[in-house]
Amino acid sequence: MSALGFETRSAQPEVGGAWRRWRGIVALGVVVVAVVLLLSLLTPRTSEEALAPDSVSPSGARALARVLQDQGVSLTQARSFDAATRALDENRAGGVTLLVTDPDLLSAQRLQVLVASGADLVLLRPGDDTLEALSADVRGRGSEAALDRDPGCTVAAAVAAGRARAGGLTYAAEGDARSCYGGSYVRIESGVGGSEASLTVLGQPALLTNRWADREGNGTLALRTLGADPSLVWYLPDPLDTDSPTVPLLDLVPRWLAPAIALLLVATLVGLFWRGRRLGRLVGEPLPVVVRAAETVEGHGRLYASAGASGRAADLLRGATTRRLRASVGLDPQAPVQDVAGQVAWLTGRAATGVQELLTGTSPRDDPALVRLALELDTLEDDVRGSTPRKAEK
Repeated sequence: MSALGFETRSAQPEVGGAWRRWRGIVALGVVVVAVVLLLSLLTPRTSEEALAPDSVSPSGARALARVLQDQGVSLTQARSFDAATRALDENRAGGVTLLVTDPDLLSAQRLQVLVASGADLVLLRPGDDTLEALSADVRGRGSEAALDRDPGCTVAAAVAAGRARAGGLTYAAEGDARSCYGGSYVRIESGVGGSEASLTVLGQPALLTNRWADREGNGTLALRTLGADPSLVWYLPDPLDTDSPTVPLLDLVPRWLAPAIALLLVATLVGLFWRGRRLGRLVGEPLPVVVRAAETVEGHGRLYASAGASGRAADLLRGATTRRLRASVGLDPQAPVQDVAGQVAWLTGRAATGVQELLTGTSPRDDPALVRLALELDTLEDDVRGSTPRKAEK
């Protein structure tokens, strides 16, 4: 019991000490988590994506989506083909409109599936391949500058809207198709793909955006086009959501690559075996000529003189003098030049600025100036060596 009691009493102070050491970090972590949760709760559930029904940017369509919902239209946003078809199946009974913001990302097979659902299709800026898969009565004609224009047709939605934004991509209408706003708005009332569904081609999607929805008849035209049915599926196709079969990575490798790699490996091994050499033990050999240190210094000097590298020579002289001065005055080998200059000035009585200028000044322009610099550095070292014992005695 005494041993147990002793362990219990000694553990409590350890736990308390650990808590005092870590309580600041724990408190900081709690504050960070609380701030993150608060920001996540306060951040509005909106986006900045163009033509998205939850986007508040000028190119978004949140304003139109909110008005449609206020008028009783059930709006479902879909970002994949499976989600779009599932939403169409759920809302098929009461009538549904399908808006496809980028129909050219869909294959002909997927377009046929959407047509077979019986939903009224609204396509933004479709290309010729997309139109060919849906109807032969609409084909691309070109592009025009954006401007406000009268409908120029008898389509009910366009007549009710009146003057609206036109331009962008324009289309030619034939057969059952009717063209409005100079070809930027084309509608087939029914019979698309053998079903009772209608098709609306819109070459100027800007009238759906937050920036233009409240001008002229843009809002009315958008509301009558997208709000004709009780339900609206707003489909934003994803470029990565394709119906193409997944191809294994090995199938993309050319057939000749594996034999080529094997041939290169064999050639490499043969080359190594052919050119390889065994290294024996290291053998020490006496130097044929002994070069004195003075001759080495003279050789370096002649090289600097022939190259006119007085600046480089001066840097070497100053660097060597600084290293020796650090040792002479008892400073660290990595001490800055300012400290060396201050210590030398204290020992010799010189001005610290003058000593620092001598150790880090401008490079000499010619050989005579280099010689003077060398003599001054040598004199400085002599002064330090002569002053050190005297200062020590004091």
